[in-house]
Amino acid sequence: MMGIRKFFRVFKARCRFARIEREWNRSERKREIEAECEMPPRSLTLEEENLLRWILEHGSEEARSFLPQIEGMKAVRSCICGCPTIRLVVAANLPLGCLPTSRIVCDLEGDTAKGELVGVLLFQDDGKLSELEAYSIDGMILSESNEYGFPTIESLRELRFNDPAQSGL
Repeated sequence: MMGIRKFFRVFKARCRFARIEREWNRSERKREIEAECEMPPRSLTLEEENLLRWILEHGSEEARSFLPQIEGMKAVRSCICGCPTIRLVVAANLPLGCLPTSRIVCDLEGDTAKGELVGVLLFQDDGKLSELEAYSIDGMILSESNEYGFPTIESLRELRFNDPAQSGL
């Protein structure tokens, strides 16, 4: 049974998140992100390229088979929620990666520069890298908007599944 203090703590947090969501949906920055999703593919940023390279170099043999695709790769923002998720566009003449059993190349977690806990999924479709997705693991985005970045390379680690007994759920 939930105590009265915990109830009000949870209620206060939900109200805060609802307020932030309403403000985000009305924000100019969200409209800018919506426009970014409609733009033509752009070159990867240095942060995106370094993150992709690290993920593939430190992954399985199958993950390393996708490394050549980073050269000349383009990206388009693919989500308007505030996450940095990008759709990846691989050049046509590059070799296909070898991951026959799954769309997911990797599933990691780490901390953003602000200390926010985020997960990172790298997807492939038919041997070509297709999306680099970031998502908040605990919902605790520390800014006054929904926007956050990719985790720092130094903080990347395999995804840990939380024990519900430890989290108090």
